[in-house]
Amino acid sequence: MILNAPLFATILPGIFGIIIYSARRYTGKLAGLIATIVAAASFFLILSMTNPVVDVYNNGGYPFILVYPWLGAMDINFSFLIDMISFPIGSTIALISTLSCLYSVKYMEKEAHQASYYANLLIFMTGMIGVIFSSNLIQFYIFWELTLIPSYLLIVQMSRSAKRLSVGFRYFIFTHMGALSMLLGMLYVYSYAHTFDLVALPSKSSSIPATMTTVIFVLLLLGFLVKIAAFPLHTWLPDAYSEAPMPVAAMLSGAMANCGAYGFVRIIFPILSQSMSQASDYLLIIGIATILYGGLIAFSQADIGRMLAYSSISQMGYIIFGFGTVSPLGIMGSLLHIVSHAFAKSLLFLCAGSMIRQTGTRNMRRMSGLMSRMPVTGFAFLIGALSLAGIPPLNAFWSEWMIFAGGLASGKTALTFVGVAASMITPIYFLWFSLKVLFGIPRKGLQAAEAPMPLLLPIVILTSICIILGIWPGLMLQFITPAARLFSLIPP
Repeated sequence: MILNAPLFATILPGIFGIIIYSARRYTGKLAGLIATIVAAASFFLILSMTNPVVDVYNNGGYPFILVYPWLGAMDINFSFLIDMISFPIGSTIALISTLSCLYSVKYMEKEAHQASYYANLLIFMTGMIGVIFSSNLIQFYIFWELTLIPSYLLIVQMSRSAKRLSVGFRYFIFTHMGALSMLLGMLYVYSYAHTFDLVALPSKSSSIPATMTTVIFVLLLLGFLVKIAAFPLHTWLPDAYSEAPMPVAAMLSGAMANCGAYGFVRIIFPILSQSMSQASDYLLIIGIATILYGGLIAFSQADIGRMLAYSSISQMGYIIFGFGTVSPLGIMGSLLHIVSHAFAKSLLFLCAGSMIRQTGTRNMRRMSGLMSRMPVTGFAFLIGALSLAGIPPLNAFWSEWMIFAGGLASGKTALTFVGVAASMITPIYFLWFSLKVLFGIPRKGLQAAEAPMPLLLPIVILTSICIILGIWPGLMLQFITPAARLFSLIPP
């Protein structure tokens, strides 16, 4: 492994993003190619950490931590934590970011502000990877906020809608207020534990008074629930996802939402496990409501972007439900679903982008019979839809099965049955829309042909991943299983 791989993997995209924008007069049409190469370099740097992470856990050692002195007076270092939790999620975010950059080269070729677009994509990528690899709360928060500005600019600058400013404003306010709630919770933690170090905090969490644990838990929880757009904190998401260009929507749904879910396992579980146990039923109810609400509203949409946006809300409900079981199996399912949802939903957004580009419409009622006109894109869309519908042997089947099995294992039988019943909406709306869009007789006047190869390549890669991880889930479970065992002492 390259010694400074975590540092380079995190900051390299951001540095080149600044360079691309500063030299925008010279980068021009090369900005997309440069961004793709840089993002791919970051991804392969993360992959270089695979063996050390696996060896550490097989030999019973400690996670890999890379430390750089920073604020000595407050005992805060600029440091990176690479373990069985951060590695698979970080590599997933880096890969999706890389494929989004590659897809954008052709998809955004006629758009203005190319340098600004790719600069923001790379800085956005740095923010997300920084969140996942941070080993202290202050660094976590800084990178968390770093994701906000570039994502806001990507929504506002690249949207052609007249309402883009109001959509961007709502997105900014919601996510920033969530971040401030999270920051206040972090400062409360520091005031009692006297450290921001995520590795040291679990052993010092007992110093937090019982009267304050609920307050801190609620503050942190609100910050993470806003990020993943759980019901009823979801109102910013549908417009933001549907207004953003499809490769940006793929990053928002497949990568950024993971940061909020990651906060549960990196901060709340280790520090406030008792509060998680006490709030278990409430989290299960929030998860069920999110699954059902997102699915029902997705079913009523005609715009393919909005349908996928509401579907993203619904999928986050599965992750919340798994965490709410506070059982190792349920947590394992949520961790796996973070990855499964990321690949499948990014695939669907990229397929939708190709369909919109080739047909000239976002209205699914005008897209019937696309399988005969766009067979590769149509097949890929079907794979992504079947995956999130929980159909074996695709990747999301395993995560969804573990989530609900974890609910039964924790003794939450009634709520688990309700959750399973609510989840039936997912295959219903995905299969319904897939049948309407992909099959049947093409509408008169529909002009559509298969997307060009630069758009197909990222789609084929994501489709292959959904199939491979479904047939061979052990590729991810080798990381997820030891990570879930970290929470085996959580009381039922």
